[in-house]
Amino acid sequence: MTAFDVQLLTEKSGELAKTVVQLHFEHDPSLMERYGTAGKARCYEDAVYHLECLAEALTMELPDMYANYILWVAAMLKARNIPQKDIHHSLDFVEVAIRELLGSEFSSVVKIYTAAAREKLKENANAGSTFITDENPLHREANAYLEYLLKGKRKEASLMITKLLQEGISVKAIYQSIFQATQYEVGRLWQYNKITVAHEHFCTAATQQIMSSLYHYIFSATRNGKTLVACSIAGELHEMGIRMVTDFFEMDGWDTYYLGANVKEDHLEATLIKYKADVLALSVSLPTHISKVAALIKRIRCNSDLANLKIMVGGFPFLNNPDLWQRVGADASAKNAEQAISKANELVKSSNEKF
Repeated sequence: MTAFDVQLLTEKSGELAKTVVQLHFEHDPSLMERYGTAGKARCYEDAVYHLECLAEALTMELPDMYANYILWVAAMLKARNIPQKDIHHSLDFVEVAIRELLGSEFSSVVKIYTAAAREKLKENANAGSTFITDENPLHREANAYLEYLLKGKRKEASLMITKLLQEGISVKAIYQSIFQATQYEVGRLWQYNKITVAHEHFCTAATQQIMSSLYHYIFSATRNGKTLVACSIAGELHEMGIRMVTDFFEMDGWDTYYLGANVKEDHLEATLIKYKADVLALSVSLPTHISKVAALIKRIRCNSDLANLKIMVGGFPFLNNPDLWQRVGADASAKNAEQAISKANELVKSSNEKF
């Protein structure tokens, strides 16, 4: 599939989504009774987003990327009492809409991706296992921390973290075993309709505030002479994960420059050059932003002033698609902050040995 073809799908996403929704409601007239006009409008918005995810998978030439996304959607919808057959019908209608509007040749390629999604849907879409497992050395504390947050008790959660530090628990352990584990769990609970978006936002904001109170511990490590610049890709609003990764690097002795979310490309390049960064860490949580990552990395690679820069990527799409980091042109990816530090140190060491 050429870039031009995928661009055509993107340009026609609104028209395609309208056709998909129309086919849905014609196939099952009871949908109008169940969801009404407002629900139909929401179905249209969802269809546009699903098509954008398909376009990203086509761009990366990764059917599994689309299949993993569809499985995630199926689990989320099942938790909201929407039957899986609706997902299968949606895949059928996507094929029909693309054939009608973009032609049979385009449709034949898309069928490879929808077939991968159908195969993936054979996996269990029930609620996944908790991220706070018994293998977590602080699983009791993590569960207690999460319970405080879900009840809106931010002060109690903060006092609990302070107490753990006084008892000799390291900041790294708290980050990895409590903050990271509970953030993953909050995301799972939202996906499976156990908590609301408001709960999710409160938990994230509270943890960010508590993290800020720990900075006098984080910025006390001996410097090692290496520099990290970290941010989320433009358009992203999620920054919790990359912020935690940045703090881990700071605790490892790196000089870090955390730029947050939605950073403009010109600003990023200027920052990389100004601070002579050894590593750039990019985070992306939405599958619709993968092509942005690839384009940004390509742009950076063309800048001669950044010839020695190493680039690492991370986030939900990369966890679900192990080879995706290579497709976007990065030097490495990592599953968590500890692994990110290990790989970054290896990349910088390898780079220095060549010069």
